[in-house]
Amino acid sequence: MEAVVFRGPEDYSFETNVETPKCPEGGVLVKVISVGLCGSDIRTFSSGHKDVTPPHILGHEVAGEICESNNEKYPVGMRVALNPVIKFCHECYFCKNDLLNHCVDKKLLGSQMPGGYAQFVPIPEECCNEDGIVPIPEDFNIDLIPLAETTSSVLSTQEFANVKKGDYVVVIGAGPLGNLHSAIAKARGARRVVISEPSESRLDMATRFSTTDDFVNPVYGDLHDFVMQETEGVGADVVITACPVGSVQVEATHLLKPRGKVILFGGLPKNNCHVAFDSNLIHYQELILFGGYAYAPQVFRNAVELITSGKIDASKFVTHVIPLKDIKIGINMVKTGEAIKVVLKPWE
Repeated sequence: MEAVVFRGPEDYSFETNVETPKCPEGGVLVKVISVGLCGSDIRTFSSGHKDVTPPHILGHEVAGEICESNNEKYPVGMRVALNPVIKFCHECYFCKNDLLNHCVDKKLLGSQMPGGYAQFVPIPEECCNEDGIVPIPEDFNIDLIPLAETTSSVLSTQEFANVKKGDYVVVIGAGPLGNLHSAIAKARGARRVVISEPSESRLDMATRFSTTDDFVNPVYGDLHDFVMQETEGVGADVVITACPVGSVQVEATHLLKPRGKVILFGGLPKNNCHVAFDSNLIHYQELILFGGYAYAPQVFRNAVELITSGKIDASKFVTHVIPLKDIKIGINMVKTGEAIKVVLKPWE
């Protein structure tokens, strides 16, 4: 089969002679129709990842069709979304205390298991359940389904941080994550949402989303001054960093009102992940810092439903659909801000 194979930092390529996986006993073989290009995968291509042992096939935002099945619950022809966090043990402390995303034995597509930057993905019997496989309607545009993973992370994090009605929310970063944070914050009742983004092309694309009230390019205007002027010197209720930049995480703490919340959503490169916060600022302003990581299975199912029902208009997020062989072009589109969300097609 054809696939993109990761062999180490900055060492990956599209290959045409990769061995096609067999359908697992009791499991299914999924023909990948669409797979999202995620920023975390781009970081892994660049810097590696502790959970990824090369050579490996990345890709965790997968939508496809079951082409072989050894499991009567999931017949051939069923169109499915694959939950990237595809297996939980349900036995550890975290699983038993509603912290499934911290399961000590969880398995992730594209990390511990082969991912979707390929024409086929094998799903073993232990992962063939409602946690891992979500059916999608026959008449829905399958190219929009890969956005469900990103939507799940955003939903889970804002629930955790309790973004609520009446909040003044600042989102830093106008990629798919930032724009989704804007949409979900507004859905949760935020009174005003501001997006800050230094890429003019990406900021221009973000204007398609009616959920954002103000757009600020920090290259041409000071974000801190804008927020303080708009809030009459009080500061924001919530600042969400939806980009992998440490200095932005520091900046976020200076935009908040007392007891305001920072959501650190953009992961940093592993070789540059230390941030020097002003501890006194956090202490005296009583600031609250939240991390956001993964989600429980029900959140993923909810995200798929939000997309297939049209409550989240995924067509506004997916700006480019290109062949898998052009993955490096897609990565460049993401890095330059030309694209919001790139979806790759392994069969084109």
